[in-house]
Amino acid sequence: MASFSKSSKIAFIGSGGVAGAFSIALSKNGYPIVAASSRTFASAEKLASRVKGCKAVKTLQEAADMADVVIITTFDGVIGDVADSIHWKPGQGAVHCSGVTKLDVFDNAVKQGAIVGSLHPLQAFASVEEAVEALPGSTFGIEAEGDMRKYLETMALDLGGHPIFLKAEDREIYHASVVTVGGLLMALIGIVADTWRDNFGVSRDDALRAVLPIIRGCADTLQANGIPGGIAGPYVRGDVGTVQKHLDAFKTRAPDGLQMYANIALAGLYLGREKGKADPKDMDAIEALLRKYIKDNPIS
Repeated sequence: MASFSKSSKIAFIGSGGVAGAFSIALSKNGYPIVAASSRTFASAEKLASRVKGCKAVKTLQEAADMADVVIITTFDGVIGDVADSIHWKPGQGAVHCSGVTKLDVFDNAVKQGAIVGSLHPLQAFASVEEAVEALPGSTFGIEAEGDMRKYLETMALDLGGHPIFLKAEDREIYHASVVTVGGLLMALIGIVADTWRDNFGVSRDDALRAVLPIIRGCADTLQANGIPGGIAGPYVRGDVGTVQKHLDAFKTRAPDGLQMYANIALAGLYLGREKGKADPKDMDAIEALLRKYIKDNPIS
């Protein structure tokens, strides 16, 4: 029966931002990081130089042979190839940090007796230093059973995080929803910045400077008031006239943004209804308006 603890020796395969942040944060919390391997030895050396007791090694197998738990932080598409290339010891831990990849990627490792799991941080990794600072307070999506589940839960808690537990069938919608609030939100901000640039000559940098305080304010409001209490805007107020003006403005000045605006507004309209601040008739009118503009202005 495998048993994992804070003293279990860890090797990282893949030495990018996720590995850098995790290895530093775990080491600071007393987890022994003994090896790093990557596609390029220079990347492994860079990671190892930041973590006391960590050795850069040239092969995946050498890293695995040094560890009780191997954490794979490569791109999602090569996790299976990496796992299949390793000769696993019975009872050894095999963990990946992908949000969308199921544990069946470790099927060959399981046949050799490995104990598998996944630990996915809901966090952006712009740089290692920023990610290390951001990990406390982050949520970690965990898929695992038994002793590995407890080990990863403890790891998340030691990092100051909040663990949630996933089933295999949850992975795709879990990761899609995370990307919606992460990558798609960033893309949405980029579209807004370009709308400002194209319509009234404000640079991307100046537009970003303008909207970032709004984004932080939205986060603070939601944290303080929850959902739907923190939800705001003309949809929540039942302000039909303002929504009409928005739709007309997008149609005439930024038509590429019309479907984005209308569909996002429609998708979240139920939260305005739930908050209950507006006359239901006004909410019905807004819904009809949004549906009409979506239907009458298809994406070309």
